[in-house]
Amino acid sequence: MEVTYCRYHPAQPATWHCPGCPRDYGDCCVPLNAEAPDEVPLCPLCRDKLRFLGAANTAQPFWQRIPQFFQYGLQPGALAFAAALCLASLFMPAWKLLWLALFCVASKYLQAVIEDSSLGIREAPSLRSAFSIEGFSLFWRVLVLFLISFAAVWLAADFHSEALFWAVTLGVQLVIPASLIRLALDKTLGAALSPDQVGAVIKAMGWRYLILWAFLFILWQSPGWVTYMLAGGLPKVVLMPVAALLFGYFSVVMCAMMGYAVFQYQGALGYVAVEDEAQGYPAEEYRRRKALAEAEIRLKEGQGTQALELLAMALEAAPNDLFLNERFHQLLFGLDARERCLRHLAHYLPLAARLNPAQAATALLNARQLRADYLPDDALVCERIAQALLARHKTREALSLLRNLHLRFPDYPHIPRAYLLAARGLAEGLGQIEPAQRLLSFIRGKYPQSPLLAEVEQLQDTLRRLVERG
Repeated sequence: MEVTYCRYHPAQPATWHCPGCPRDYGDCCVPLNAEAPDEVPLCPLCRDKLRFLGAANTAQPFWQRIPQFFQYGLQPGALAFAAALCLASLFMPAWKLLWLALFCVASKYLQAVIEDSSLGIREAPSLRSAFSIEGFSLFWRVLVLFLISFAAVWLAADFHSEALFWAVTLGVQLVIPASLIRLALDKTLGAALSPDQVGAVIKAMGWRYLILWAFLFILWQSPGWVTYMLAGGLPKVVLMPVAALLFGYFSVVMCAMMGYAVFQYQGALGYVAVEDEAQGYPAEEYRRRKALAEAEIRLKEGQGTQALELLAMALEAAPNDLFLNERFHQLLFGLDARERCLRHLAHYLPLAARLNPAQAATALLNARQLRADYLPDDALVCERIAQALLARHKTREALSLLRNLHLRFPDYPHIPRAYLLAARGLAEGLGQIEPAQRLLSFIRGKYPQSPLLAEVEQLQDTLRRLVERG
């Protein structure tokens, strides 16, 4: 089975398909609204309803889940089934009707395992469900299926041709898993015996069906092998219930493997199932993710203008969403929308400077590429971005934000703090000791009541010692 991936994120398996485009989308491109779980999402481009692909592209290959199948057989329901067979072998009278009833219950339970596993359900059915009246007709279909299989092998033996006998035997063994799968899915004997329907199962899995068959053959033989190894050391009264217990356990493991194989190849088999409940987002987060995803799709389709408008509409509903603002800025800058980008910075820079100064510093550097003398119109924004730029060793850019700050913003109460930051930048970043000393002297003379004077004097002493050593 070829895995289909998201058209716009090639590493992500597809979970949605648009018949109109046609395009495949992953969960990355189609977020779900938790407040409207029944709402069918629309294609981001043509607005047609999307078709859900279920777990067809996300299911783990069955051969990688072998340990989980053995663990499946150790769940309470599966162990209760195996224990029931064990107790029956010990205490149930040798009445054919009773054993027929037991075979009926066992068939119903094992078919339930296949059906549940094909839907991605990881919990084994309870033993109680095998005794419900509903579904007992399935037993007769299973019985007919096995009788026809035995009849085919018996007739082949009558021809006294060893080659024919083994050809029919192997053919029946190869087809039985696919027939049981078809019976569990469609609940009809016709489907289980139809060459087209059974062939569809084998075709969907391709050569991997042989891997499944090989595992099933080994599991089918396992109870016999274990019983044979124990036969020399255990009395028959103990050996029989042990054999029944092993048969029940390995039968459940086999059916869980068959069911999961169907789950893995659900797309090729024409139905949809999900392994886990689809993750929906609260309304606000849903709108944000939807806008971001659709804008990215539009941009990758070469529709930059439409991508901008999608983000602009989302920002009208959530103007202070940092991630939306950042993406909108990146898109404006990338599309060289110079004037619109600079206008947006008036809102975006104060928001980013408060919530993520490093992000604001990047936006400032972008702005300088559009306008070399660009300066924010807020002193606190200048100071915060300057601090972030100094941390990135962008000293000259940082100092340009702090230059003449007392003249540009005479009412700003944190001039001493900003100029102390600038003095450190001059001394540490550019090695300009004298300008740093002059700036520190300005702080002491202009703001004698500042609580930062102790730090100013400490930096002055450090710079003085550096000059004396030099």
